[in-house]
Amino acid sequence: MQSFEALTLFSLILFFNAFGSVMLKKGASIQKTGGNLSKIKQLITFAGHMISSRNVIAGLLMQIFAFIGWLAFISHVALSFAFPLSSISNVTILLASKFLLHEHISPRRWSGVLFILGGIILITST
Repeated sequence: MQSFEALTLFSLILFFNAFGSVMLKKGASIQKTGGNLSKIKQLITFAGHMISSRNVIAGLLMQIFAFIGWLAFISHVALSFAFPLSSISNVTILLASKFLLHEHISPRRWSGVLFILGGIILITST
């Protein structure tokens, strides 16, 4: 796999993973359970709402596309390179959470992002 193709595929994986996660979060947040899923009836009701949620279905489809892309990606690059590189998905999900879900990101989390990015730079430079 050429480097441009690999980069394009990996970018699509990141896109589908981040937006799939956002859609799953939106779908799961619509149905409030009062914080108690220990009762079987509430758990079944919650699961029923999740199965019928457009956001959850869209999120699942995006996650499936990301998974298929991941399989294609690791079939062409070393797993010892691909898996640590995949940690950038933590960064893209954090950014999607910040800008699409308007979540507060603490300075400590931003510091963690810098460490992740530093590790990715180390990995890709070898």
